[in-house]
Amino acid sequence: MQHRLTTLLAGCLLSSSVALAQEPAEVPDLAPTKDTPMPSKESEKEAPEAKVAKAVVGKKAPAFSLKDTKGKVHNLSDYSGQYVVIEWFNPGCPYCRGIYKEGIVQDTRKKMRSVDPDAVYLTINSTANQPEDFIVTQSDSFLADHEQKDIPVLMDYDGTVGRLYEAKTTPHMYLINPDGVLIYAGAFTDDRNFTKGTESMNYVVTAARQDTSGEQVAPAEVRPWGCGVKYADGASRRGGGRRGGGKPPKSP
Repeated sequence: MQHRLTTLLAGCLLSSSVALAQEPAEVPDLAPTKDTPMPSKESEKEAPEAKVAKAVVGKKAPAFSLKDTKGKVHNLSDYSGQYVVIEWFNPGCPYCRGIYKEGIVQDTRKKMRSVDPDAVYLTINSTANQPEDFIVTQSDSFLADHEQKDIPVLMDYDGTVGRLYEAKTTPHMYLINPDGVLIYAGAFTDDRNFTKGTESMNYVVTAARQDTSGEQVAPAEVRPWGCGVKYADGASRRGGGRRGGGKPPKSP
């Protein structure tokens, strides 16, 4: 009897050991089976940053917000319902000096007010090849010397807005209509050497007149002329520039 109980107990112990040996151990990072859904590749990637659409003629002008040399903030949206002329500006550029010396800017502002009494004229300075404080002072002094100190000079020292609008030269002109659509981009006039004065073909004014009368703006884009914009990375983006014929005007 005792021998039988001993045999049964030994059998139970053996069975328990076998059962324990057959239980799977917890193994981390088991390989997925064919029924295990694989993680999405998209979930492993960081969401890309939203890209701001660059300026395109015929489409809404990209929004921007810049401080002028006096510290006032200008949002493009502030001028909704008005024609907005934008000149990429650098008072150290002989072409920019020329459009003021020859009265092109002054004549444009006068004619734009005849199209829209509330028309706005802005300049944006993306020049970054000299200290910012100097550029601010130079800009204000230049406009005061040409009796245009009421024109705001918006500072774009890091070039963000210049690149957004792909401004290549000073001057590079843009016209935005009251609906906020960019309707013209390019050269100021057809007279890069300033031989015609105010009798030159003014593309900005022509575009405004065509738009306000319901006509299709033509030309809506013209290769810009002037000095290359001096961006912060040291790259100068050129359009018409001094290449393609013609000499730069003499500094006043």
